[in-house]
Amino acid sequence: MINSPLLEPVATHHRDAVEELAWAIAASEGQFLLMLAHCNYAKWRKRVVRRLHKISSVPIREVFLDQSACTLYTTLRQEIGEEQPAALMVFGLESVTDLDELLIATNQVREEFRKNFQFPLVLWINDEVLCKLIRITPDFHSWATTVMFEIPTSRLIRNLQQKANSLFTKVLELGASEIFPNDAILGAGYTTEIKFALRDLESGNHELPPELLASLNFVWGREAYGLGKIDVAITHYQKSLEFWQQEPRKQESKPENNGEILPGLGLPTFISRKPITPPRRERQAVILFHLGLCYCDQAKQYPPGDPSYRENWHKAKEYLEQCMVVFEQEQRPDLVAKLINQLGEILQSLEAWDDLASLATKSLALHRTYSAPVQLAQDYGFIAKVALHKSRWQEAYTNAIYANVIITKVTEEQGVAHHREDLLAYAAEGRGGSKKLSYYPPSIQAQEQQQYPSYQENSALSCLNGVVKIDKQIINKYTNKSPVGRYLLLLAQAQQHLGQHSEAISHLERARELGIQDDPKLYLEILETLGTLYWQQKRYQAAFRLKQERLAIAQQNGLLAFIGAGKLKSSQQNQLAQNQLPQNHLAQTKSKGSATVYQAMTASDWQHKVKELVQRIASTQHKLTVIYGQAGVGKSSLLEAGLIPALKQQPIGNRNVVPIRLKVYTDWVTELGQRILESKGEGYSPLKVESLKVEGLKVEGLKVEGYKNNFELVTILDQLQKNQRRNQINILIFDQFEEFFFACREPAEQKRFFEFFRDCLNIPYLKVILCLREDYLHLLLKCARQVDLDAINNDILNKGILYYVGNFSPDEAKSIIYNLTTKAKFYLEDALLDELVNDLAKNEPVGEVSPIELQIVGVQLQTEQITTLAAYRQNGSKEKLVERYLEGVVSDCGSENQNAAWKILGLLTDKHGTRPFRTKDDLGAELQLSTDQLDFILELLVKSGLVMKWQQEPEAQYQLMYDYLVEPIRRRC
Repeated sequence: MINSPLLEPVATHHRDAVEELAWAIAASEGQFLLMLAHCNYAKWRKRVVRRLHKISSVPIREVFLDQSACTLYTTLRQEIGEEQPAALMVFGLESVTDLDELLIATNQVREEFRKNFQFPLVLWINDEVLCKLIRITPDFHSWATTVMFEIPTSRLIRNLQQKANSLFTKVLELGASEIFPNDAILGAGYTTEIKFALRDLESGNHELPPELLASLNFVWGREAYGLGKIDVAITHYQKSLEFWQQEPRKQESKPENNGEILPGLGLPTFISRKPITPPRRERQAVILFHLGLCYCDQAKQYPPGDPSYRENWHKAKEYLEQCMVVFEQEQRPDLVAKLINQLGEILQSLEAWDDLASLATKSLALHRTYSAPVQLAQDYGFIAKVALHKSRWQEAYTNAIYANVIITKVTEEQGVAHHREDLLAYAAEGRGGSKKLSYYPPSIQAQEQQQYPSYQENSALSCLNGVVKIDKQIINKYTNKSPVGRYLLLLAQAQQHLGQHSEAISHLERARELGIQDDPKLYLEILETLGTLYWQQKRYQAAFRLKQERLAIAQQNGLLAFIGAGKLKSSQQNQLAQNQLPQNHLAQTKSKGSATVYQAMTASDWQHKVKELVQRIASTQHKLTVIYGQAGVGKSSLLEAGLIPALKQQPIGNRNVVPIRLKVYTDWVTELGQRILESKGEGYSPLKVESLKVEGLKVEGLKVEGYKNNFELVTILDQLQKNQRRNQINILIFDQFEEFFFACREPAEQKRFFEFFRDCLNIPYLKVILCLREDYLHLLLKCARQVDLDAINNDILNKGILYYVGNFSPDEAKSIIYNLTTKAKFYLEDALLDELVNDLAKNEPVGEVSPIELQIVGVQLQTEQITTLAAYRQNGSKEKLVERYLEGVVSDCGSENQNAAWKILGLLTDKHGTRPFRTKDDLGAELQLSTDQLDFILELLVKSGLVMKWQQEPEAQYQLMYDYLVEPIRRRC
């Protein structure tokens, strides 16, 4: 029994408070009254609100705030318009993302409430919101009357028990296919409510039942796991498991100090006499399963060759096997069926093919019995994977077809949602209802259907009851998700070995269309396999584009330490790139579109440069920044992978920062206008950029089509003025600005730009960045003389404006290499790191390291998996690595184009060690190549980062990108 007197029943306990609130609302009808309804628990609040509506003599309108709400008054004003409701209740303050900003704005306009809201206003709040109201809006809060709705202690205990029970129950219902985070099961804000409950119980000197503490450890374990705190999660799971593994008679013993959950509690415990649901043994199995998930994640922190890799996979295997044993002992084969395939994923990672084959046979029978189509598809995928590794191509092909048939049917809404009766009839009677339904993907040919006619009756149909019973919301989660791509890849790999290359390409192209989803490693494998097939069919251009996409995605997701001669991109770290459990939604991930600072930028001098540039932009003293340096030092990478994502991550003061980057200047006015349109929606909060008025312009979303006339500069300037009045800071970034002088050679056009440049400098809250090579700085001085630049005292090359980006010092280079390789789990021996940096610094006159050479040598190390000093020396010097990198780029041109590619590179050097300019006609005159062949090779060399294309009139010119490439190219040619 409870060790303190039970409080009154719920309705009686709150009758006075509800009636007080209802009376105050009725008494204040037609005049402003601010009331705070204080309740920490959403479920309890709903009961109170229902009661309030029932007894209130006046209608009460409800408004629910969006998480992105920035103001309270404006939001409510927009909601009610000119209407004056009898009373208004506001919900959702606790969920507003930036509540501080909203409350500051509320306090500033508090008088508007009194002037314009002639009705009672009730704000529903919890403890956290109340504290902020008192601290941030003392004046506004002083107007309010607060009504408290506290939940009785007995109900607090029951609510906690219900939440814990529902979590265990839902986890068992969902199984391993969908691992949802706690808030998807317990509701948004569950963490806060549990903390409120524990604090309230502590303040009342109450202690929780030991089984509830054990359940809460499971809750906190899942919470920690979702935040990537795997060690913390394991600790919580172990504590929970320790309790559930005790004999039932020990459950009533006094628990040990649980200060980590309830600090300071040590008073008599509530003893629960009711049976625990789900049963304790099932809870034990669930926790064993989650411990297995933790060690799966731990394993992925190591490269396959590291002993810890297999050690953690084996720990995961042990926990999953224990989980299966518990369910089997409890005679719950249905629960075995729900979780067994996670063990299959582990066996696949361990490459335990015989064990995986045995498990797939067992799970296949279970999933047929319990009508689990998604898991059934996975079973056939396991069998296909085993067959591929044992070179049994036809068997792999057959089972990959089976997997695709089932997963396609699960993900086809028309087949499931619109033909439910037909599916049921077909499943129950082995025939269709009013329609004959196909259970083969469109890509499977008629002869293949005939080859496996018994499949419909024996395999797919046995699980259709499971298909139609799946909730549509869950079905939608599988539409175009990674399992579809996985089985298409397996099918294509089997077809590749069977010589069915066209069919394999078709399936891979379909898999690619599904996108990266939550599994970048799978997507990279799809791209690599498709690229190989393209290359074999001599579709070299398509293969090269896939290679570029693959490298960019690997770099953005932290799977590749180096990028080669290409430019760094902003990192889009997806936690699931590291935690590769299929459909694992438990880990809390960043938005896929959110860019973060690339890993290299977090090291040493580059991090300092990004920070300095952000500070310059935030300062009112720097309207203009000119970033300059030699070719290959990473100026563009510093912008794209460092500065721009850093600016997007936080506002400057109370203004949203919107970087607008331009790097193509052949039609710079149109390009700039388009970039401004595309900047809509960027920044700290959604922007309201009005459409630019341009004749003949069609705007669909953010796509700009059908130009008849260029954007007018006066319109662009007007838009930039409007943006600053909308609380924005626009940063105009003109990258690779040296190209402007080649694209716009006429003095009148250059003057037009610098007049626009002058006008931009005169717009408040607008900053300009010019980024160009050091050897073109003098052109800035020449052109700037044509206009009066008062905003910068007519001194465009002032020391305070210039910002130099140079090579790395040896220590900086070492720090960057270590940082990149560690995050990509590509670990270099210390001795190799020392010698590599020394070799990289030898070519520079002052012992510095060229960033681009570091990237080229680094990517070749990773390509060849050279991680030790011995292997580095055995495979040749740094120069040999550069040569092999060049050979790799040239080989992308295809065997029949390699000699021509080497000749083109040779023509872009001379005996004096310089990099001459060559037009396409110059190169064509020296080579016997078709126009298409020459265009393709030049495009590949330019996009690979080895050659620069300068847009000049009357014809573009090509130049080798970096001086240090001249020597290895001439040695090879």
